Order: sequence, then C-alpha cells, then structure tokens
Amino acid sequence: MTLFRRIRDLIPKRPSTAKPVLVVTDSTADLPPELVAELGITVVPLRVIFGDESFRDGIDLTSDEFFRRLQEAPELPTTSQPSVGEFLQVYEELAQRTDRIISIHVSSRFSGTVVTARTAAQSLAARCSIEVIDSNSASMAMGFAVIAAARAARDGADLDACAEAARSVLRRQRLAVVVDTLEYLRRGGRIGRAQAFLGGLLRLKPILTIRDGEAYPLARVRTHRRALEEALRICLDQGEVVEATVMYTTRPEDAEYMTNEVARRCPGIPIHTGKIGPVIGVHGGPGLIGLAVILAQEPGAQPETASDEA
Repeated sequence: MTLFRRIRDLIPKRPSTAKPVLVVTDSTADLPPELVAELGITVVPLRVIFGDESFRDGIDLTSDEFFRRLQEAPELPTTSQPSVGEFLQVYEELAQRTDRIISIHVSSRFSGTVVTARTAAQSLAARCSIEVIDSNSASMAMGFAVIAAARAARDGADLDACAEAARSVLRRQRLAVVVDTLEYLRRGGRIGRAQAFLGGLLRLKPILTIRDGEAYPLARVRTHRRALEEALRICLDQGEVVEATVMYTTRPEDAEYMTNEVARRCPGIPIHTGKIGPVIGVHGGPGLIGLAVILAQEPGAQPETASDEA
C-alpha cells in the first residue's frame, strides 16, 4: 500500500448523508482551468485597474492580454480585492448545496482578500460553516493547498480534514521565483524583505520566495540561465518531491526548459505548467517564472518506516 493511499485512508470521512465540503479560492491561485473544472473549485476574481477601466482577473482580461496592455500603459495598473458582497454572493450560492465551505486565499500581507472573505463568512455563520484560511502565500504555492483541500473533499473528507490537508501542503510546499526586476514589486508596495536587494542589484537576477506572507530574498546570480538553475536547485534539493508546477508570465521557452528539467530530475511525478494571471503579473512583471513543489514529508518529520502491508 502506498504512502498516499495510507494517508488518504486515515482522513476522517463525512457521514454518507452529509453534504459535500465545497472549496473556494481567489484568482491569485493561478489554478489551471482544467483542475478548477475537474475538482469543482469556485474561484473569486480580484480586479486589475487600468485608469478608469476595471477588469476581473482571468475573466475580463487574460494573462496575454494583460501583458500586452502593461507594456503600453503610461502608469502601473492597480489591483483590488473582491468586496464583501461578492464573497457573500458566492457563499450564499454554495450554501444552497452544502453547509460546509473551505475558503483559501492569498497572503493577507499582499491583499485584504482574507479580511473580506472572513467578514462575509461571519454573516452566514448560522447557516453554513465556512473555514477561511490565510495561505500566507500566492499563485500555485497557494494553489497546491486549494487542490489538496478539493481532492480531500472529493474523497469524502470532513471540513476539518480538508483544512488540515491544505495546511499540510502549505507546510510542505517550496517556491522559488525568478524575476527580471524588482521594480514592479517596489512600485506596487509588495516587496517585503526583498527591499534589501534593491541597493546592490545592478544587473543581477534576483530569486525570491514567499516567507511569513511576504516576498523574501533567496539568492541573486549574474545570468538568467543560472537563475533558472538556482531556482531548480532550491526547490528540488530539499527532499523527495511529489508534485510540481511551473508558472510563467511572458517566456514560454523558460517554462518548457524548467518543466523538462523537473521531469528529468524527478521522473514520474505530476508536473503542471500554467500562466501567471494579471493580478500577480502587476507585481511580478514580465519575464517572471516560478517553480513550486510539494515535498513528501513536512520539515522535521520522520520518514515512513517499511510496512508488512501489501
């Protein structure tokens, strides 16, 4: 019996008569559309604002359209979180099908999305149990937690088990992001502790992660290819990897290279490739590429011992 099958069998199941747990996230998870459809995830869009025009992330404005427009914009666009009313509408619609919802969102240091989600959830507390989780992350580093919760829900887990599945993945995920410039993070006010990189970057390529909910510097190297190699090393050398995703903005050739390298170094694992959406793109800028992986074991966990079970 495999490790993952044993873990799945230990997840508490809801009674057969209970309604299913439904999963909500926001558009900054950058989830591949096929996984959203397959797992029945509800995605609440943030907004990108160019001057007087407001676009729902991933609905009114695709990633390709956004980056074309970004290059022509005289000023950096802004972003805004969903309103309490938007979350309330989503939760009320889902509450017609269930009385248990898990809602996982972008780091509260990047956006007020978690705050508005919690306010809406409190309004429905008498009708529906809604667990709102601050991922302290973004993009597919958060998206993996959403997927884990949705897979657990599909397998019949109860609300607490779905939340723990998400939190376990957040503890086991590793993220490395290569950016062409920190200028977009600086102008958007999302640079966090990576601010220390600004003074001496010159032409160096910064590699960041998200730590404690904000951008955090990991390394800086002299060439773009070395930056890709360092991102691969950071993510793949920390333990057994069981799933990975490569996310990019404007350089599909970088995504193809990193995907092929992950497949070569970690044969047989699921690897997703996807585009980073407009909201994350506002702060990351063109040329950004990220690698997120899930490790088999949480930090400090003891490795599984052999079992006599077949």
